[in-house]
Amino acid sequence: MGVTASSRIGNAVARNQVKRWLREIYRTHRSELPEGVDVVLIARRGSPAAGHRRLEGAFLACARRLAGER
Repeated sequence: MGVTASSRIGNAVARNQVKRWLREIYRTHRSELPEGVDVVLIARRGSPAAGHRRLEGAFLACARRLAGER
């Protein structure tokens, strides 16, 4: 699992907050992903404003799509 957030996200505080959210979302929901999947989470510009819950929803939607493909 990899997490990246460029300086376009905002200052260091905002980038680190988003990265913490993404790591926590992965930690709590990694069982939703199919076996053998490598994950790289890339924070986008709207991530700090979206908040933890919207990011979590987006992660779960992607996990469901991945699980359906296999």
